[in-house]
Amino acid sequence: MVKIVTINNVKGGVGKTTTAINLAAGLARKGKKVLLIDTDHQKNTTDAICNQIISKTIKDVFQDTPIKEAIYPSVEPGLDIIPSCLALSAIEPELFSACARETILKRALEPIRNNYDVIVIDTQPSISVIPMNTLCVADEVIIPVYEAFAVDAIGQMINVLTLVKKTGLNPGLRIGGILLTMYDPRTNVAKTVREKLMEKFKTVMFETVIPRNVKLVECTRKKQSIYEYDPDSKGAKAYQAFTEEIMERWGMTQ
Repeated sequence: MVKIVTINNVKGGVGKTTTAINLAAGLARKGKKVLLIDTDHQKNTTDAICNQIISKTIKDVFQDTPIKEAIYPSVEPGLDIIPSCLALSAIEPELFSACARETILKRALEPIRNNYDVIVIDTQPSISVIPMNTLCVADEVIIPVYEAFAVDAIGQMINVLTLVKKTGLNPGLRIGGILLTMYDPRTNVAKTVREKLMEKFKTVMFETVIPRNVKLVECTRKKQSIYEYDPDSKGAKAYQAFTEEIMERWGMTQ
């Protein structure tokens, strides 16, 4: 059965895209068939790992184009992508009047969801119609947090998830885990924030911590995952450990 996970946080700049790309690529390198969906109009995920000529995007999927027409191979074997585009933000107003607007993506995915072991969804930092669609289709949410506003961001996300569950849009939605990103152990602030997170959210915190690592930025400019660009970097080793940790949580054989 496919596992659908959305990488979500109402705050920007916390490592959502980096996490989505390298989790998806890490799972593909473990032999899983993975689909990565870019639902952010900034299309950073698309620009980072898709080098195909694109004719259809997630925007078209939200406008009733069959989803199969918007799937492309990424630069990673075993990893497909549904790309995004800048024009995605322009269709949000029209989606407000759509019938069952929160479940458009869920219905669109039905014909192909069982073609994959895992579907990973990258999101924009908001609670508008398109991010709500990702929450309504997902089994769980991974929340990347950056020390500067970690606790506040988690509180806001929990409020959003509670709303999605209580309204019946996705009663089975759960927090898959909280991932601390861009961690710098040399600073007292980082250490303090990590201690507070472990104290308050210990049951859902990932043991893996993603360090601040310039290689994670550089690899996207080369259209490569961190595993291809610099497999010996701290970033690659951290995301590999994160991938293995989440597979263990999911009970997936490696």
